[in-house]
Amino acid sequence: MVNPIKQYLAVTICADANDAIAQGFNWREAVPAVKPIEIKKVVVVRSGTQAGNPTVDFLLEDETGQQFVFMITGNLLKTIPC
Repeated sequence: MVNPIKQYLAVTICADANDAIAQGFNWREAVPAVKPIEIKKVVVVRSGTQAGNPTVDFLLEDETGQQFVFMITGNLLKTIPC
């Protein structure tokens, strides 16, 4: 079976912070700039998916006050290699 996460989500595994920087993941020097975002609230929804599985919804806010939502499920977490 093909893992749908690997089709849509680029996953890079780094050994440590130095390895991440060596692979180009230095957010302080990123071009274009990567702006900070703050987690304002976390909502656990016990039956958040159509299949009835739980989700964790993160309410995020940037420095201008614009808000975003990021949702993750246990199945999504399980598919990310460690």
